[in-house]
Parts: sequence; structure tokens; C-alpha cells
Amino acid sequence: MESKEKLTFLKKIKISIFDFEKYQELATENVLKTLLYITIILIVFCLVIAGVYTYKFVIAVNDVRNYISENVDNITYENNILNVVPKNGEEITKIDNEMLGIRVIINTQTNDNQKIEDSINEIKSIGNGILILKDKVMIKNELLNVPVEYSYKDVTEQYDINVLNKQEVLDLLTTDTMKPVILMFLAIMLIYLFIVYLLSTIMDIVLLSIMAHIVALISKMRLKYSAVYNIATYSLTLPMILNIIYFIVNAFTGFTIKYFQVMYTTIASIYIVTAILMIRADAIKRQIQLTQILQEQEKIREELKRQEDKENEEDENNEEEPKKDDDKKNRKEDDDNLGNLPEGDKV
Repeated sequence: MESKEKLTFLKKIKISIFDFEKYQELATENVLKTLLYITIILIVFCLVIAGVYTYKFVIAVNDVRNYISENVDNITYENNILNVVPKNGEEITKIDNEMLGIRVIINTQTNDNQKIEDSINEIKSIGNGILILKDKVMIKNELLNVPVEYSYKDVTEQYDINVLNKQEVLDLLTTDTMKPVILMFLAIMLIYLFIVYLLSTIMDIVLLSIMAHIVALISKMRLKYSAVYNIATYSLTLPMILNIIYFIVNAFTGFTIKYFQVMYTTIASIYIVTAILMIRADAIKRQIQLTQILQEQEKIREELKRQEDKENEEDENNEEEPKKDDDKKNRKEDDDNLGNLPEGDKV
């Protein structure tokens, strides 16, 4: 019996995207292996997205550093309170990076709670941004409903920083000094994204598996739920890869596809329907081949039976011939004996 070919991760990706005929191999995969497969893709997906957002965060920090170097008159930090004094004397400063779609808001001059609240609401309403307040910094990206907050007090306790001036702030905002903060931001984004997209992917798989089950019923095919689950899971391969590409393009160019999510689900649905129909066609083909084999076997059995009957008939004929010869010989002997009797004995 031919052993089943081992499917590596890359082979599964290739089959999932390009080879509908081999989806039946994926359908028979162990459920845990399928779960591991989609988890790996999900981790790669989250790493790319978290990496892009971390890159944007680093760019925003560099923009702040450049702005402070050129446009800020003085900076003081003492008792966990930051005060940024711009050269133009404005209470609230806004720095926009249009290419990356990031806005940085510096609001450390005002004591008006309403203006502070307005700045917080503004940072919540935009896609990507950083809000620098007197007592904390808030970081927002388009995937987060609520900005991530970092209290200056926590930073002070962690890094033992009590007093800062403008030059020391500039030194702190260098990439090398900011590495722990950048790595922390990356880790938070990665964990958050993995949880969010894991739940979203599970929901997609459940809905797609229901659709796959319906398609199988309509096609008059009986598939185990494990097979339906596998087909639904592997059908997400191309949409997720396209999602990664689209996210990168969108992040750096601003290019958007209005109904991308609809296309995401549509592609997976097309893969499911096509894969199930291909499996059905293959099953029908196998059934036809099996029927032909059975018919040939029946013909062979009939031919063997005819040959056996013919051989038995020949054997019977061969057995009857000696009997006929013996009878003929016996009759001849009787006639001869009768002819040799004396004349008086003949009747």
C-alpha cells in the first residue's frame, strides 16, 4: 500500500492556493495539525502588522525629537510632570506625518481640563497618533479602540529618572535609548493583535465551515466535521496572505480597497465551493473506476466459469469413450463366442 505523502508547511500553502485537486489530502489532515498551520500563519500576520505599527511609532518619536530640536524653546521634567515650551508660544502643538498618517499632539502648557479632554478625544478619534500630556503619554493606532497609556511616574520608577532638561529629553528620544520602550510597544501590539485576530479567525472558520457543510449537503456528499473544518481553515490561506500585502501597501501608500473584507470572505467561499466540487468529482470518478473494475472482475469470473464448464464436459466425454469401447468389445466377444458353439447348441 502506498504511504501517504508528508505535507510540509510550504506544501500546504502551495496546495491551499494552487491545487484544488489535492484539497482532499488537506481534508484528511489531523485537526491539531490544521490548527497549528493556521496559528503559524496568524503569528506571521500579526508580526508583520505589529512591525509596521512599531515602525510608525519609531517614525513618530523621531518626528517629535526633530520638532523639539528645532521648535521647542525649553523642556523641564520634575516630580513626574513634563512641561514643553514651544518657541511659537502655542499651548497645543500638532505635528502631522501625512505619508504615514500619524499625528503627534503636545499639550503640556494648558491647565484647562476641557482642552486636555479635547486633546484626548482627538487622539481617540484618529487612526494613528501620540498625545503628550503633562503626566502621561497616550499612543493610538487604528486597530485600538482605546489608546495605550504610559504614565511618567512608571517610567520614572523603572528608569530612575527624576529631572530632565531639553537636551536630556533629546538624548532619551534616540532610537538606542528608546529600545526598551519600542520592544515593549512591539510586544503589547503583538499580543493584542494575536488575541484579536485569533478570535476573528476562529469566527471566520466556524462560519465558513457551516457554509462548507451546506455545500457538501447540496452536493450530496457526506463529510466529517473535521474534513469540513480543515477545508474551511485552508481556504483562508490566500485571503490572509492578501490581507498582509494589502495592509503593508495601505500603511505606506494610503491605498485602500473599499470592500476588501467582502473580497476576503468571497475568496475563501470560492475556494470552499471549488474544493468540495473537486472532491465530489474525484469521488464520482473513483466510483466509476470501481464499477468498471467490478464489471471486469465479473467478466473474468464468467469466463473462468465457462472454461471450467468446458473442461468438465471434456472430462466427462473422455470418461464415456472407454465405456463405449468396452461395451462394443464385449458385444463382439459375445458374438464370437456364439459363433464358436456346436451346431446342436445353437438355438
